[in-house]
Amino acid sequence: MKLTEIIRLALIALALSTGVAYAEGTSSKDNQEKSKFSIGLAYIGGDSIYSNVKFRSTVMPSISYKSETLTIGFFEGLVYKFFNGDKASISAAITPKGRPYKSTRSANLTGMKRDMYYDGSLNTSYSISRGLTAKLKLAAEVTNKFNGNSADLSLSQFVPIAGQPVIIQAGAKWYGRKQANYLYGVNASEVIGGQRALYAPGSVTVPYLSINTFYPITKQTSLFANANVNFLPNNVVNSPIVDDRSSVSIVVGLNYNF
Repeated sequence: MKLTEIIRLALIALALSTGVAYAEGTSSKDNQEKSKFSIGLAYIGGDSIYSNVKFRSTVMPSISYKSETLTIGFFEGLVYKFFNGDKASISAAITPKGRPYKSTRSANLTGMKRDMYYDGSLNTSYSISRGLTAKLKLAAEVTNKFNGNSADLSLSQFVPIAGQPVIIQAGAKWYGRKQANYLYGVNASEVIGGQRALYAPGSVTVPYLSINTFYPITKQTSLFANANVNFLPNNVVNSPIVDDRSSVSIVVGLNYNF
């Protein structure tokens, strides 16, 4: 059975089970105490790897509902944790992914249409030791934009610095041929003679490093921040629509928990 079929079957189960989990959560006082809604704002900024596209930034709403088993959020999408052991957890998710670029942002991207899409994924997490966690995500695009697969393997370490919680995460994302082509490739219909050549990067592995932290202001209000850097391999850098060897992004936000 292909990875895409496995994940789509899991998502059917996810859609069925989340309704039950939500109903149980709303009828149980104990679950209500552990569940919470939050709203807020997040600033997202970062440089672009694409040709002649400058620094991009935006402010977006942050809205989420979280319980022990279910998360529904603006950024997280729909996540259902169906196994939660002492050291390991397994969840399934449907997650929105923003479009890689807009063709109107650069003359070098004219005629190259890319849309946002959704990933379905199976996610595992294993606690190796106190504060050290290994994570693996297997994903498939489920909106028929390019029908590609991806994987994400990482290690994260919790490090308290002067009383401030900091999580350092290092890993690598693997994009299959179809997804890599959607992100970095140039199709035959997008070729412009002498300006933009046909390009297929094949499968791609992108190492990354991220740092996360949060700061409670009051019992219900907190600040959060994330910085992330991706290191691009040669088969991405060689694309005619890519200019840089790395990309840096930051997210800073404010959350209010009900």
